Amino acid sequence: MKPLTRPLTRRALLGRRLLKRFLYSQLALRQGLMIALGREEPLAAFTVEADPPSVYWVFRVRADAVGRLRSVLQLPAAFESTPIRCLTSDVPEHIIVLNVYRVSGLAKGMRAEWSLFVGDAEGIPRYMVFDARSSLLSMDAVDVITRKSTVEHVRDGQTISTRVGDGDSAFTSTITIPSGDGAPLVTTAADWSTANDYIYWGNGICDRTYYDAGMAAARVRDVAAIHVTIDDRTSWADLIEPTPLHVLVFEDAINLVISPWENLRRLQPDGATRHS
Repeated sequence: MKPLTRPLTRRALLGRRLLKRFLYSQLALRQGLMIALGREEPLAAFTVEADPPSVYWVFRVRADAVGRLRSVLQLPAAFESTPIRCLTSDVPEHIIVLNVYRVSGLAKGMRAEWSLFVGDAEGIPRYMVFDARSSLLSMDAVDVITRKSTVEHVRDGQTISTRVGDGDSAFTSTITIPSGDGAPLVTTAADWSTANDYIYWGNGICDRTYYDAGMAAARVRDVAAIHVTIDDRTSWADLIEPTPLHVLVFEDAINLVISPWENLRRLQPDGATRHS
């Protein structure tokens, strides 16, 4: 047998460039047709940018609020809040997170998402977004059109300033990232990462996501609460303890591929999933 090696000539290089363009353009056309016919699911790039860094404010659900999450958030019948670990050092708890980040790809601009962790049909923790905001016109699975609103998220040196919403219903925060023990590198739990495999919306529709090491093996700093100021006037403040359990600052970008609204063919009108 001969080794699979051969000098690459100018002619061979040109031929392969043309073949690549033709072959993969035909595959893209085929995929577009199959998506239009409902035979394949679309895949789209979604990049959470590194600057300003993606931040998660992680709040413990108040003990007296766990039992009323369903009615307040109007969760689909198939879903209940489920305990989850955020970091490997945590114990599972009922938590709500606010994630604010800059995105490019499938969506653009600044986004803010309030999410609860719910158990899917197998009891595996998943995200459920119950409030989504965008600085630019966007889309979501509940309202279809996400109207643009105030989402400001800026890093200036070691300070991150955030505002979501306006006036008496706004969430504002200032994070001062200290050196040393005030913001150590931490390790997120495996179930925290895999919760991103399926991100549900409040009507039971889910996005299927595939992510890289930016999420699965992320460089994350946990900023101590003494270095964070928060003024939460949102409707959700009554559900959570005022001092965050963690404030997680991601140092790198997170590259994802998303199949949006992936379960529509299996979904029933009440938000339950058909498994057959």
